[in-house]
Amino acid sequence: MIDKTDFTLVRSRRRTLALTIDNQGRLIARAPLGMGEQAIGDFIRQKRHWIAAKQGEIARSASRYTEVLLCEGETVSYLGRLYVVRHRDVATVHVADGELSVPYQMTLGDFASWLQRRFVTVITKRVKHFACVMGVCYTSVRVSHARRRWGSCGANNTLNFSWRLVLCPPEIIDYVVVHELCHVLQKNHSARFWDAVAAVMPDYRQRKLWLRQNRRLLDVI
Repeated sequence: MIDKTDFTLVRSRRRTLALTIDNQGRLIARAPLGMGEQAIGDFIRQKRHWIAAKQGEIARSASRYTEVLLCEGETVSYLGRLYVVRHRDVATVHVADGELSVPYQMTLGDFASWLQRRFVTVITKRVKHFACVMGVCYTSVRVSHARRRWGSCGANNTLNFSWRLVLCPPEIIDYVVVHELCHVLQKNHSARFWDAVAAVMPDYRQRKLWLRQNRRLLDVI
């Protein structure tokens, strides 16, 4: 028998065993229905160094970004920069000189809505720009509340982006845009897919790594 206290086992009609680490650093093993527990345990033990490294990345990210409460003096990430929250007599949010000035009466929900509106403007421009550069046609752009993935491309070429991307630097937003536009061309993560990404963004690996190391941003607000 295997000890399930250190991970969550999910069985389904899949063919292979896969390990993932969620945003809280928890290990999830996704296994075929008929795979034996001994084989699952052996695989997890073989991957113990990989698991420790991924959980370490998440722990470091968690220490860098804390839950947004919109309190006076706290720091909030916006387009990749950290700003100090200041409550002031203003009608809407103002961003300048390292400070995020917010109205006294603004709630966390109001602030999240403001971030979403700003993100719609940003993502619309970046998708149009790269679609033109790449010569790719997409169906539409949708902004989601996703906490498990930054973006996705539907079978009908609808592009979906988590509004929490607005917390990330512009160059990281661009990477997610290019990634999803390449899925219009390749509905997989094959070598041809990554070649298409690299043709537009040669340094995509560094940007991809940044997202992995800062995935905590999906949970701060």
